[in-house]
This record gives sequence, C-alpha cells and structure tokens, in this order.
Amino acid sequence: MKESFLDEIYKLLDDRFSVSESVRSNYSKGEDIFDPILPLGVAFPNTTQEVSSILKICNKFGVPIVPFGAGTSLEGQVVGIKDGITISLENFNKIIEVNKDDFDCRVEASVTRIQLNNYLKDQGVFFPIDPGADASIGGMCATSASGTMAVRYGTMRTNVLGFTVVLPNGEIIKTGGRSKKTSSGYNLTGLFIGSEGTLGIITEVQLRLNPIPESIISGICHFNTLDDAVNSVKEIIQFGVPIARIELLNADQMDISINFSKLTDLEVKPTLFFEFHGSENGNIESIESCKEISEENGGFKFKWSKDFEERNKLWKARHDVYWSVKALKADARVYATDACVPITELANCIKFAEKEIQNLSLRAPIVGHVGDGNFHVTVLYDPENREDFKVIRSFSDKLVKKSLELGGTVTGEHGIGLNKKEYLLSEHPTSIKLMKSLKKTIDPNNIMNPGKIFD
Repeated sequence: MKESFLDEIYKLLDDRFSVSESVRSNYSKGEDIFDPILPLGVAFPNTTQEVSSILKICNKFGVPIVPFGAGTSLEGQVVGIKDGITISLENFNKIIEVNKDDFDCRVEASVTRIQLNNYLKDQGVFFPIDPGADASIGGMCATSASGTMAVRYGTMRTNVLGFTVVLPNGEIIKTGGRSKKTSSGYNLTGLFIGSEGTLGIITEVQLRLNPIPESIISGICHFNTLDDAVNSVKEIIQFGVPIARIELLNADQMDISINFSKLTDLEVKPTLFFEFHGSENGNIESIESCKEISEENGGFKFKWSKDFEERNKLWKARHDVYWSVKALKADARVYATDACVPITELANCIKFAEKEIQNLSLRAPIVGHVGDGNFHVTVLYDPENREDFKVIRSFSDKLVKKSLELGGTVTGEHGIGLNKKEYLLSEHPTSIKLMKSLKKTIDPNNIMNPGKIFD
C-alpha cells in the first residue's frame, strides 16, 4: 500500500513531495509542548485542485493528513502522524481580491495577518484580528483565533464571511459569500471555524475588513495590585467606554517585557495597555474616562501617545510576550494556558491563578486580553524534567476547573488540539456525541487530523 500511495503522490507532485528527514522534521509540530512526530512525507500543493487530488489519494489508501499553516499553534494541532502525511499550505500565499468600498477581501489560506495588513495599509482598510504570532489566516480560522482587539472587533468567528474548503473525499465546496448577512441554509462557514483541520482543508478565506480609524491613541497605566487593574477593566467595560484594546501584564511579565523589548520609563508593576480607535475628540473623551476609572482604582502614571512608533513599540512588546518568556532560559518550553471567563468573574479567576502559582513555586507570568475576560499564564519549564510537567499539568487542570465553575471555557482562542481533549469533555459532555457524528459524516475514514480535538 505504501509504495502504491507514494507512486501516486509523486506522480501528482514530483519534487513537491518530500520524504527527507530535515523537511519532515520542520513540519512535525507547532509551538506546543509536544515532542515532534515526523510524518511519512510533506506535500507542497500549489492549487485547491491539487489539494483535492491529494485528499482523494489519501482517502483511497486511508492515509492520515495533517494540514500545516504557519506552525504557530499552541495546543498540538499540527503535530505529525508517523503513518500519515503533512500538507503544507505555504504556497497558498496570494491576496486574491480586495473590495475596499465593501470592506471585504479574499485571500489564500497561508496569507498572514501582517502580510495582509501591509498590503491593505494604503487602501484605508485593515484586518483587526491579531494573535501574538504572525499566524496564517487559514490557521487562525481553523483555531478560531482572536487577539488584542477582540474587545472591539470580535474574533475570527465574527470576521469570516466564507471559505473554499476541500473535504476529506476531495470534494471542493464554497461556503458563505460577500454579503454581510444571510439566512441561507446551515452555517457551514461557522462549522469550519475552530475545526482545527479535522473536517477539511481551508484553501481560501473571505474576510471582513474595517476602516482605518481617523485617530489611534494608545495609553498605559500602572497599578499596585492585579486586583486594582482587573477592577478597572471591569468598570471600563461596564460603563461602555469605547475601547479597541485593553491588555493586562502582571508585574513579572512587565519585568520580562521591559528587558526583552527594551521598554523605557515603565515600572515593574501590574500594568494595563489601552488603545482607542475613533475620532480625535471621541478618543480624548474615552482616555479621560479610562484615566478617571483607573485612578479611582489606584492606578498611577497614566500616560497616552498618538506617536506611531511609540504605539507600535508598545504593542510589539505585547505581541512578543510568548517569545520574551521563552527567551528566559535556553532549551526551555512554555506551557501557555488559555482561561476565559465572564468579565465579572475575571478578578476571581486571576486571583485563583496567582495563588496556585505561588503555592507551586512556578515561574509563570500572567498576560491577558482582559477586555473580553481572556488571560494566559505562560509557565516556563524544563522539557527534560517530567516532574516539572506533572506539576504544571496539575496547575492547568485546576485553572480549567475553576474557569468552568465561573461560567467560562477551557480555551478562549488557542483551540483544543491534543492538549485539551479531556478538558473539552468536561465543558461539553452533552454535545461531544454530536461533534463526533459530524466528524464521522464528513470524514468517515478518519483521515483528517485524526486524534485532534477528540479521539
């Protein structure tokens, strides 16, 4: 079987299918905690039709497939399968069309968020979803990613209009369209968002865009306690202050980021980063509201800036948090948790996390998109020390349990992958059966990323 399968793949792709160990190693995992698993080979298709042909061959021979975008996922979504192949979508990097007057565009799956916004910057529009990594748009759809601007602009679920998807049997379908709303049939676009490569391969994405705001102003404020910072966030959201970003870094993360990103004139204190999008006058009113609320909660050294370079440096430091923690120790790994709870329960959940971190003596800075109740504990650990990992997993188990008790979810934006399968069972015990039925109907031979999301 293996020889017949390889003959057909080579006939289709020639040298765009590689079995070299170095290539297989490069596509064997993402930025996750798992050891790499080398696939049988790696395919590099150029077109949706070629993806369709590959899936038909794999379906015929029962060969598992792992779709691979930028490789930035954190929960094991792209870990290889030793008796299967990985399909890299890196050649799907074209921006197909931009309809700036209608605020939408169509891109291939491996266009990255930074690539897209660089292309759009002279057209008066932008794409707002910004996870920490320069992830591929297709990968962001597959994991239902979000980022720092979700508090105003939503997540991938609210910014995707449609897809071109190749199903496991090789059939090519199109979902959604360019219209801003529809009541037409089942929401198949929503089905593939968050499917993590288990239902098909996304090759093209239709996206919503937003106008570049007239005025963008960033602010920063220090606090003596995390409690004070989180209470400020809760009040800012409850009072309806229009804000595009509101991010929290605890004192430990501020210390790390100040050194890693060469930030100046900042203190090692729990800190909120703000950003305001709108008219000049509207932004100034919002800044004054945030300043007043923050100072009433013990905030100090509130300052703001319209300077482009200063704003970019601040937000680059925020996006580089994962790398700043990872750089603390050579050959270390980072276990990134992903708690998300209702905004009124955020202080409870963060206090719980802080207490557990202290009890377990972990090096685990906290950072979060706190405007929508989502925060991360990035735990540094030695991958060679299995006892360390057991302690960290115990911490993660407790944090997930607490999040669910508070009405939250096991993942706000990272997805399930390999790492959170048991947690998904805890959150959705009554709907796992239906999820599995959908998977079996669409992928009866279980070739699409098997073992991810659930067994």
